[in-house]
Amino acid sequence: MPVVTMKELLEAGAHFGHRKSAWNPKMKPYIYQERNRMHIIDLTKTVKLLEEAYNFVKNLSAEGKQLLFVGTKQQAKKCIEEEANRCGSAYVNNRWLGGFLTNFSTIKKRIERLSHLEREEKEGLWEKLPKKEETRFRKELEKLRRNLGGVRNMDTLPDAIFITDVRSENIAVKEAKKMGIPVIAIIDSNVDPTLVDYPIPANDDAIKSIKLITSKIADAIIEGREIFEKRRLIEEKIEAEEMGEGKEEKEEVKEEKIEEKTKEETKEEKIVVESAVDSNENEKEGEGGS
Repeated sequence: MPVVTMKELLEAGAHFGHRKSAWNPKMKPYIYQERNRMHIIDLTKTVKLLEEAYNFVKNLSAEGKQLLFVGTKQQAKKCIEEEANRCGSAYVNNRWLGGFLTNFSTIKKRIERLSHLEREEKEGLWEKLPKKEETRFRKELEKLRRNLGGVRNMDTLPDAIFITDVRSENIAVKEAKKMGIPVIAIIDSNVDPTLVDYPIPANDDAIKSIKLITSKIADAIIEGREIFEKRRLIEEKIEAEEMGEGKEEKEEVKEEKIEEKTKEETKEEKIVVESAVDSNENEKEGEGGS
């Protein structure tokens, strides 16, 4: 069974491209036809390429690796947050901060600052400050939450990123390519598909289209994580069994050593007894001779 059906894509409006005048010639292999000066995306390619992207993300997740969701334009914001939260992944849906990937050490400091301010707010430390200073801290906290709230748990760079619009998120694409991070993205008729490692030709402006494809990527993460957890449990079980066998072997070796030691002690005692008996017999013979 395919990851997505043609019917689902058609109902979501994923086949609608841009006007012919706005297209990128490199998208020609993914265009089915032109209708009323509009390009129609070839959904047979979408089904195939989405499946490839799905399998890549699933395998990535099965290895315990992380994917970052990116979608900052209005149509994508809500579904990016919902789907990322559903599969427990990091996301950026407000504004892509320049240097997010290429200068991640600085971003980490801002994330730490966010955690610090939230801790101060929770402990009620700002209530003792002058009103002006409290307002300044609250504004800073709100800004950090908007820009970094979805990545607050990120400790390292993502292993891949999913992008809903290559043109809107061009800086994110450039940074990912520079850092060697694979890019999975929805590509509309007006973008350059060669910038993306796993292109998914579809309408990147329709909310339903974005929602459908983003949900499939989230499903791939969930499926991969289930595989990862099962694999981890099996490995733990094998380790426990090996430790148990090792313990049994150690007990056997210990028992063997104890038995050997007991035999040696018994042998030594026998030698002592025999020598004592021989000594007594010699003494008796000496007395009889005299």
